[in-house]
Amino acid sequence: MAASFSNPAIGIPLAVISHPILDMIPHWDFGRGWRKKTKLRLVAESSIDLFIGCALSFLLFSQNVVPWYFWSAVFAAIFWDIATAPYLMWNWKFPPFNLLYQMQSKWQGRASLTWGIIYQVVTVFGVIWLLSSFK
Repeated sequence: MAASFSNPAIGIPLAVISHPILDMIPHWDFGRGWRKKTKLRLVAESSIDLFIGCALSFLLFSQNVVPWYFWSAVFAAIFWDIATAPYLMWNWKFPPFNLLYQMQSKWQGRASLTWGIIYQVVTVFGVIWLLSSFK
C-alpha cells in the first residue's frame, strides 16, 4: 500500500484493511494446525513466515518509499496476526485477544499446501497489478 499510495493517511489504513480482505482468499500458512504444534515450533514457523514476508515486501516495494512509512505499512498489514499472538501463545482468551482471534478465524480462507501457495502467488500478482494502476 505504501508503494502505491504516497499519503500515509491513506496507505496505512488500507494496509490494515487489506489483511482481512486478502485473508478471505483461500491460502496456506504456517499457522495452520497451531493447536497440534508445540509453542517452540509455532514461534519458529511464525518467525520464518514473518521474515520471508518482510524480506519479500522490502525487496519488491521499498525502493521508492520513505523507510518509516514503508515499515509502518508493513506493521499495519500484519497487525491482525500480531494481535492474535497472545491468544495462541499464552492462551489469553479474553478481550481483545479472543475477539480478534475469532474474527480472524472466521474470515480465514483455508487451502492445502499446494493449492494455497498457488492461490497466494496468483493473489499477490493480482494485487500488485491492481495497485500499480494507482501510481
